[in-house]
Amino acid sequence: MKKILIPTDFTLNSFQTIDYVIKLFKNETCDFYFLNTYSYNVNGLDAIQMLQADDDWFDKPKQNALKQLGKLVERYTLNCPALNHQFFAISDCSDLVLSIQKNIKQLSIDLVILTSKKEQNLGKITQNIVEKIRCCPVLIVPPHASASNKINITIASDFKQQINTRQIDKFLNILENTNLEITVLILAKQNAISDCASKNLETMLGYLKEISGHTATLHYTASSYNLKAYAQSHLDGIMCVIDKKPHLLRKMGVFKSDIFSTLKQLHTNTVLTVHQ
Repeated sequence: MKKILIPTDFTLNSFQTIDYVIKLFKNETCDFYFLNTYSYNVNGLDAIQMLQADDDWFDKPKQNALKQLGKLVERYTLNCPALNHQFFAISDCSDLVLSIQKNIKQLSIDLVILTSKKEQNLGKITQNIVEKIRCCPVLIVPPHASASNKINITIASDFKQQINTRQIDKFLNILENTNLEITVLILAKQNAISDCASKNLETMLGYLKEISGHTATLHYTASSYNLKAYAQSHLDGIMCVIDKKPHLLRKMGVFKSDIFSTLKQLHTNTVLTVHQ
């Protein structure tokens, strides 16, 4: 049983994401958890007004969230053609990132799903989740994403560092009954790759052959432009990008992850982010 957490704000884009994910995992046995977080608007209220607020004021945001989550669970329970899918609702008065972290731990979540916007730049909420949710792979789904019967997954890296495959394992295990094609995209010129990168690439190819039984297809690209061009020709596949282990200055918030400049190039693709 695979457990997938899907934060939702009840917008059309988030519903499209759910439709895509259900189709993507149609052959897999999955529990889907729809998560909605809410807060109270206390702007302009002083301490006395807060104390005098009645139960309805506190209950209204919770009841609205539960009502919409209930409709969402009912809709997909009744209409989903896959009998191996179950749907659950989580309503939480909490910061979204903290709620995701809590539910990953409590429910042993295997994958977090995010809905991206049409804009090229990632939203602050998405950036915050990708930066702070490091214990679980995160799949970012653009509007109008489509899933084909055969899923192509492209792992893109410069391979300057050895890749920890634990989160890739998690994702591939969810798709264990799905027809997969795996491609490795090396972000370097073929004749310019270092000995260290070549060794790390060889390790990755050996791992992929062991888990899939097939040799992965190799492509080389020397620039972010070529990465974008490759991604544009593989819109129905999944791009997998690696978020390197954060150094001290990044942990302090002085620098952001390099992954965000990569994600900017891939804003029209479904992207799996895995963390080292």
